Amino acid sequence: MSGVGVFYVPADKLDQYWPTFGPMIELAQKRLADQCGMDDVEEWLRTGRSLLWGIYVDGEPMAAMMTTENTYPRKRVMVIEMIGGARADLWSKPALDELARVSKAAGFDAIETHARAGWSKMAKQYMFKLKHVAYELEL
Repeated sequence: MSGVGVFYVPADKLDQYWPTFGPMIELAQKRLADQCGMDDVEEWLRTGRSLLWGIYVDGEPMAAMMTTENTYPRKRVMVIEMIGGARADLWSKPALDELARVSKAAGFDAIETHARAGWSKMAKQYMFKLKHVAYELEL
């Protein structure tokens, strides 16, 4: 099995890593283009509203993930906002395991994500439970 590493990219290092991971995040951002642009994404990362994670396979950057946190009255949740890259078959399970480990250590109660329908098989495989379906009525 290949070596997979997941690394948090601090906001003050964004300029160094953005040329590598920005295009990977953009793969996911495109499905949300009616809600946010890449300039918004970069601002969220620079201000700390969201966090950037680099995912490496055998030392090569393979994917990027953005997270934020939702704090509810009874639950603190790590939210995967966007995730994009290549060869998810190589890194998805170890990356989610590492995010779960880090999230639990930081006091989170759960991880949630909003994903396109194509991720449903993978979500079930990694023990995510379907909690709700989102609908949108454009005005």
